[in-house]
Amino acid sequence: MLMKNSDLRRQGRENLRGNYLVSLANFSIISVIGVVLQSFYSPEFGNSVAEFTSSSPVLTFILSMVTSFIMALLMLGLHWGFLDIQDGEQMTVGHIFLPYKYNPMKVVSYTFRKQLWITLWSLLFIVPGVIKTYAWAMSDYIYYEEPELLNREILAKSEALMQGHKWRLFRLEFYYALIYLLPVLFWMAGLLYFGLTVPENSEQWMGIGFIWIFAGMFVVLGLTLLLAIFVEPRRNSARAAFYTHL
Repeated sequence: MLMKNSDLRRQGRENLRGNYLVSLANFSIISVIGVVLQSFYSPEFGNSVAEFTSSSPVLTFILSMVTSFIMALLMLGLHWGFLDIQDGEQMTVGHIFLPYKYNPMKVVSYTFRKQLWITLWSLLFIVPGVIKTYAWAMSDYIYYEEPELLNREILAKSEALMQGHKWRLFRLEFYYALIYLLPVLFWMAGLLYFGLTVPENSEQWMGIGFIWIFAGMFVVLGLTLLLAIFVEPRRNSARAAFYTHL
């Protein structure tokens, strides 16, 4: 039975009760693992391993691809956890490692196939890539519930399931995207205020404007990270609830 997006958001919030802190822990673990893996090939981290690997483009590419697959599998497990809480089950830290437990080679093949085609569609034009992304948006959940399906069958079933529903899912997630715009709007409003109230060539403008432009960017980043703590568990839970009501 189809539900309004507002009802899906409410159901997602309700299903997070008792699972919110665990979902944040899973997001944190995935983030830490991602940073650690990137430190092995990103020269920005400044360690000897990164300096060695960054000197070899081929090695850097291989390590970045391995990192991408590891992160993709962790995120897949996270999506499975959000689906389980829609059925009244408890999310655990173990959810993010489930893809490594059940036929990991098939999971890697599935992830590679999905991301490759989305990338190829995006290279043609941005819009086809976005459409294909939403067409396959439910494939992670389908994989979890029907692991016996072939990878192409999983993607095909998601595409059939999303017929006529891509716009609904876009609107559901756009609601959460708007929340992330709040720090940017605050920063831009401050720039506009200074521009209208302080003479452009005055020393006050140079000082305050410089501080607001550069320090404000760090404030925006910090607020965005804080908002992610509030938004991401709710967004993922609402997305899983969307699948259960298709």
